[in-house]
Amino acid sequence: MRKFSVIAAAAIVFAVLPFGAAAATQAKAQAHWFAGSVTAVGADSLSLNVLWTGPKDGQLNGQAVTVAVNADTQIVNGKDHSTAQLSDIKPGDLVGLRAVSTDSTLASLTAVHIRIWCNCHWIGGTISAVGTSSFNVQVVRSGPYDTVLKSHDVTIQVNGATVYLKGKDKTAIALSDLKVGDRVGVVFAADGFFKAPGFDPSKATFTAKRVHDWQRQQVPPPSSDAGAAAGTTP
Repeated sequence: MRKFSVIAAAAIVFAVLPFGAAAATQAKAQAHWFAGSVTAVGADSLSLNVLWTGPKDGQLNGQAVTVAVNADTQIVNGKDHSTAQLSDIKPGDLVGLRAVSTDSTLASLTAVHIRIWCNCHWIGGTISAVGTSSFNVQVVRSGPYDTVLKSHDVTIQVNGATVYLKGKDKTAIALSDLKVGDRVGVVFAADGFFKAPGFDPSKATFTAKRVHDWQRQQVPPPSSDAGAAAGTTP
């Protein structure tokens, strides 16, 4: 009977060990917070350039990182917290992440929570210059998170994905149709978070997604999706 008790006790110890080891690993996992611009989306990973970090994660700032995404990772849309999928994230989107790592070098990170923000800002104003790959706007109005641009002459880059529209009919036009003195509303992406510490709008790059040329008419307020909350805390 005594021998049986010893064997049973040993069996219990060995049965508990794996769970104890798992708990110890879980306890060692360190939580991190950072945000950035997505550069690539894989089947089970997300790559981004880090633009903003929590107070204890400064070593990640300015780094290109790849984060593992698994079935336990919670992904939501930034505006309404609705559930999203990894496949909903696109290069150029801004994301805020909570991640864990058991490696102090942060070489291996696993996302716990991902919040997706549309990289969408808005300004309205008068064109002051037009180049071959950019144009300048003297800003009169802005979206709620872009007020720092008001009363400034802002350079907006364009690329092959930029859409140009004219007037109420939203007639398709081209960059060459924009004229100095025209009034425009511009939805654009920024290469950072406006509210991030250290973000300097005068040194940032802004790239137009949509340019609506109203010519000499007054520029209407931004549509509900144009001034998206890309500048808020992710």
